[in-house]
Amino acid sequence: MAIDSRPLGTMSELTGERMDIDEEASASKLTNVHDEHHEPAVRHIEVDEDYSEGEEGNDPDEDPYAFLDPSTTLAIPVTNPSAFPMERLREVQEGRQPSTHIVDMLVHKTPSGPITQVTADVQDGSINHLFIRDPRIIDALGFAAPDFDTINLDTTRLRLDETFTIRIFSDQKPKKLENWIMGELVSARHAYLYWLDERQSADPRMPPFAAEARAIARKTGRRWPDVMKEIEHVWKLEQGRGGNEYRNNRARYLGEDPTFPDGAERGRVIRSMFG
Repeated sequence: MAIDSRPLGTMSELTGERMDIDEEASASKLTNVHDEHHEPAVRHIEVDEDYSEGEEGNDPDEDPYAFLDPSTTLAIPVTNPSAFPMERLREVQEGRQPSTHIVDMLVHKTPSGPITQVTADVQDGSINHLFIRDPRIIDALGFAAPDFDTINLDTTRLRLDETFTIRIFSDQKPKKLENWIMGELVSARHAYLYWLDERQSADPRMPPFAAEARAIARKTGRRWPDVMKEIEHVWKLEQGRGGNEYRNNRARYLGEDPTFPDGAERGRVIRSMFG
């Protein structure tokens, strides 16, 4: 879906402008957004007078959105946006934007369909508005039925030591602080994959060296101890008991399973040993 990169207001500015709110529905968690492009989002919708979650006779597991038109697009406010694993964001991990935090988050879905995307307003970071559209990452955030409004992070659904970067949408000028900048959360390439590139081998025979981690850190703009830690972690898993599980399923655990020509490792190992 194409993203409109025109400046948008914050979520606090977006709410309350599209419809009159019935006082009895003011506690609703829903936002009924009829525009396919989700602009502007409104946090509440009117519901039938006799609908009240938790009343006697109501099933707490019943789908609270079943009464809505199936074509409706919901934007559900998340109750605990601070539970997002911000420490996995590279710009936070590396100290470039250490104060980055999420102030508001919305889950976008149709009443009976899957979550299509998650959006968030970001404070003190490199962007103002963040989109999460990778189904695997959304799944790991654990937004569960019936409300889909709470982060229940499941790290087992992420890759090994997975970190994230932000892909800034095109035609934006992030260097101008007054600009409203939007971007998408994407998985960052694992340091172990860069190390395999350095060795030119899918099955290195010798463990990683600090000089290799430093070279990869310079190339990727990361801290070399973080790089070394990630490489050593995967190396030990693949070399340890049950290592074939990790070696034979790199696409699952690392995101890629690269291949290289035979016999290319030896010279690179000698070079790596001496920096």
